Amino acid sequence: MRGAALLAVLWVITLLISLVAAVSLLLMQDIDLAATKRQVFRARLLAEAALAIAMNPDIKPEDPLLRRQVAEDEAWLVEMRGEDGLLNPNLLIQREDRATLLRVFRHWGLSLAQSNTLIDRLWDWVDADDFARIQGAESKAYSRDGFPFNRPFRSVEEMALVQGMEVVEAAYPRWREWFSIHASGLLDVNEAEPELIAAVTGADPRLAQNLRQQRLGRDGLLNTQDDLPMPDLASALAVLGLPGLTENWAQVLGTQSATKRVLIKVKVGDLQRQLAAVVRGGIGQGATAILWMGER
Repeated sequence: MRGAALLAVLWVITLLISLVAAVSLLLMQDIDLAATKRQVFRARLLAEAALAIAMNPDIKPEDPLLRRQVAEDEAWLVEMRGEDGLLNPNLLIQREDRATLLRVFRHWGLSLAQSNTLIDRLWDWVDADDFARIQGAESKAYSRDGFPFNRPFRSVEEMALVQGMEVVEAAYPRWREWFSIHASGLLDVNEAEPELIAAVTGADPRLAQNLRQQRLGRDGLLNTQDDLPMPDLASALAVLGLPGLTENWAQVLGTQSATKRVLIKVKVGDLQRQLAAVVRGGIGQGATAILWMGER
């Protein structure tokens, strides 16, 4: 009897220890979850604070406020790029800038016939009617309900749905990196990559690279104090060796970005988060507005 009672007591003690261990484990998980939620919430607050600073019309990309150690284990880093260093497909189509699109498609390796066909199909995708251009494509060509959308592109990825874009995909898989639906319409030569500048203008790629090197300054880094951006379009055209009137190129090129892409990197303890936004406005351009925002 005493042996049975002892076994029963030991069994109860073991059960109690198991219950305590299980409860402790659950409590630890809840504590860890609460701590993680606090970090996420704090990271979001810091990211939004950094974004508010970045959106100030007088802030410059090299400003120390964009690189701040808030506390021992909290910091943010804000990177700003001119979104106008990319092409806006909607605005190119709206102003019927066939010449620019032709130069870009030809630079990617498309033939003249392929380029003209694709441009007509891009036009038909965006326009509101169902009348196909000479080499275009409307609903009959797609045989899919709702195609084409007959409205401006709402994302660069939508361009891939246009009939004929598979040719571009095969010739130049990085084509998406050249466009933004948020760009204001004038290609900022201070922000655009040399290859894009050369393609759009027809300039010698080496001269486009020279312009980029001058813009970055001696350290070769973007948005540092030794940056030397082109002060005006005439100066940029001179570096690119482009003839013709500045007024003619002013319909395509610019030297300032009215739209900027902001990437905010936040660290809270061991948690790292990123917040990206596209904003319009800035120095000399009035208050800023958020066009798009998303977390990473």
